Order: sequence, then structure tokens, then C-alpha cells
Amino acid sequence: MVVPDDHSGVKQYQLTSRFIRTTSSAALLVFLVLSTLAAGFFVREDNRLEAERLAAANELLMEELSGIKSEMETLETSLATLSEKDARYRLLANLEPLDEDVMLAGVGGPGSRTLEESRLWQVDESTAALTFNASEGLEAMVRRAQLLSSSWEEATDALADQVDRWERTPSILPTNGYKSSSFSRSRLHPILNVHRPHKGIDIVARRGTPVVAAAKGTVRYAADTGGDYGVIVDIDHGHGIVTRYAHLAKGSLVVRRGQVVERWQKIAEVGTSGLVTSPSIHYEVIQNGRAVDPDQFVLSDVLQF
Repeated sequence: MVVPDDHSGVKQYQLTSRFIRTTSSAALLVFLVLSTLAAGFFVREDNRLEAERLAAANELLMEELSGIKSEMETLETSLATLSEKDARYRLLANLEPLDEDVMLAGVGGPGSRTLEESRLWQVDESTAALTFNASEGLEAMVRRAQLLSSSWEEATDALADQVDRWERTPSILPTNGYKSSSFSRSRLHPILNVHRPHKGIDIVARRGTPVVAAAKGTVRYAADTGGDYGVIVDIDHGHGIVTRYAHLAKGSLVVRRGQVVERWQKIAEVGTSGLVTSPSIHYEVIQNGRAVDPDQFVLSDVLQF
């Protein structure tokens, strides 16, 4: 029933249930179609925006990878320079240079991953190739850097050992004076008048002249023997080398047993203790338990105090 507001007659319409069902179904169908079209539109728009975002991200990723590749080339140059320095350091340390095969640091070989095994390869081959090469190159440089670090540590330890050996190798005469007697397997003793080995050299100097250590070492003995050598000092330099300083002035010792001394460090003074004719010192070098000619170890016969 339709009731107008202008006092005209009431109009009455009659709708069948079939008409209502048909109309409702048609309206529902239209609604569903419109909803589907709208959803499809928004999904397509969403996909378009996501594709644009991914494309922009991929472009930025490619730029970043290109920058990383450029930095890796610079790093590769630095590693090559370090490898050359490492070879020189190993030479100074008396070590063999690293083999070229070793410098590859285990690159490649059975079990290594391949580009085609990359998950990214199934999506984008060019990006996968770029990232794979960057990753492989970076891993190789890390291994080379670790290898160079180990090599430098080995060279440093060897150089430190070599420097310590140099510091502990006798290389100077222990006092200012002139050599009056040389090393000999058989020499006529000036006092006993008999032939006997002379295990060192004699250096004549004024009484009280400083006597210094010929190299770095640890004092093994410092006392008056009461025998032919008189007051002596023995210094253990390690590496099988011991130096002995005899006929020192009584009361002149300035070192004690167990003390570490450096080259040029004063240990006593020239004297006349023991069996000796004039102020002098007897200087020996003992290598692996056997007396050797001290002249073999003297690099300079001039002392400066």
C-alpha cells in the first residue's frame, strides 16, 4: 500500500513471493559481482604497488652490490700489497714464503656450493650471479686475511726469536785494552812455563778499567774462585753460549748470580786476581760446553762507555 501526502487515494500493489525471491536473488547477484570486481581492482592495485616497491628495492640492492664489489676490488689490492710485505717479513725472519697454492686459502674444491644451487638463481639469475660472486669473493678474502694474520704472527715470533738471539750473541770485547794473548790449543804459560791450552784471549788494561757484558744474558756465577782464574763472572746467554771473565779486581763485582744483564752493562773491573802477571782479564766464549775462539764473535774491538 502506498499512501500519498496530498490526500489522493491510497494505491495498493500486490507482489508475489516468486517475484520477491527473483528480485532478491538478482540484487544479491549484482552485489556479489560488484564486490568481486572491487576486490579484484584493489588486489591488482596492491600487486602493482608491491611490484613497484620490489623493483625499487631490487634496484637499490643492485646498487649496493655494485658498491660492495668496488670496495672488494680495493680490498683485494690491499691484500695483494700485504702479501708482498708478508713475503719480505718472512724472508727477514728466515722463513720460506707462502706457497701460491696455500695463498688460495682453500678456495674451490669438492663440496663447494655452486651458483645454480642458489635459491635466488631460480628467481633472478643476474642478481643471483652478482650476489654469489660477491659472497664467494668476500669469503676468499676473509680466508686470505686469516692466513696472512697467521703468517705475520709466525714471522713476528721468528723475528722476535732472532732479535733475542742477536741480543744474546757476544759481539764485543769486554774491556778497553790490547790483546796480549790469543786463543790456542797449546800455549807456553808465562808463569808456569809449561805448554797448556789457552781457552780464551787475554786483554791487558789499566787496573780499574770497567769490564762489561759482551751480550745480554743471565749471570750464572760471580765470585772469587780462589784458583788460577781468581775473581770470575760467568754469563749464560742461552742458545748454548756462555762467556767467562776472569782475573777481575777483588771487590769490584757489581752483579750477582741470577741477575739479567744487557750488552755493554758493567759487571766488574780489571784486576790482578788469580794467576796473572799484570792487570788484565781473561775472556772466554764457551759454546755447547766447548771453548771456542772469542775472536769469532767479536764484531768490534772498540768499546765506548
